[in-house]
Amino acid sequence: MKWIDGTFAAVIVTTSLVLHDSRVAAEEVLQLTTEQYAPFNFEQDGEIAGLGADQVREVMHRSGIAYEMTLMPWSRAIGLAGSQPMTCVFTTAHTVDRNKRFKWVEPLLVERTLIIRAEDSAVDPADLKAATAYRTGTQTGDYTVELLRNAGFSQIDLARDLDLTLTKLLNGRVDLMAVSESYLHRLRDQGVPVEEVAVLFEQVFSVACSLDTPDDIVERMQSALSEMIADGTQAEIHARYN
Repeated sequence: MKWIDGTFAAVIVTTSLVLHDSRVAAEEVLQLTTEQYAPFNFEQDGEIAGLGADQVREVMHRSGIAYEMTLMPWSRAIGLAGSQPMTCVFTTAHTVDRNKRFKWVEPLLVERTLIIRAEDSAVDPADLKAATAYRTGTQTGDYTVELLRNAGFSQIDLARDLDLTLTKLLNGRVDLMAVSESYLHRLRDQGVPVEEVAVLFEQVFSVACSLDTPDDIVERMQSALSEMIADGTQAEIHARYN
């Protein structure tokens, strides 16, 4: 599925052109990739919405940069941003491992990353160190893989997406799961029987652009985001999803 400036379109050919006003019509189109990961980014009524997506769309509007926004599995989304020119991925954790692999526009938010369990689980580690002894799930290519390894987790179960990881957690196929705090809040709001076990990390989430993305593009995006933080727009968007 592909959204072009907020409009759903079927992808028929590999190259498509986004026509904006005269300021950007001749500019190369920036590809924005993201995943289905509420409340940050998700499909809603034929559009990509969410705490991250709404900010990025406003950034692009203010900076006047032509773009296409596409929802896809996370491993592909971040893989394209790491290998293709004029490509950015969001909402991306800015980790030590990723730092030199991308150019950054940030912060979209700062948030805790948590270890959670199913409420009826017999697994009940006293702290983060104790949690490292258990089989812990996350998705392939996710920032939490690095965090788990750095914290000493050795039994890391990788699934193709977070929905499958959550199913494994609720079915007892993994003992614990690593998620953002916003994701846990959304699960609890939906009545999913999960609860916090320990804090894994406090994390900055950002837009990560390929190293081949021109500095001018990244600087214009950062300027727009900084303006949104200063004028309260970012806080307003955060409030929609909290």
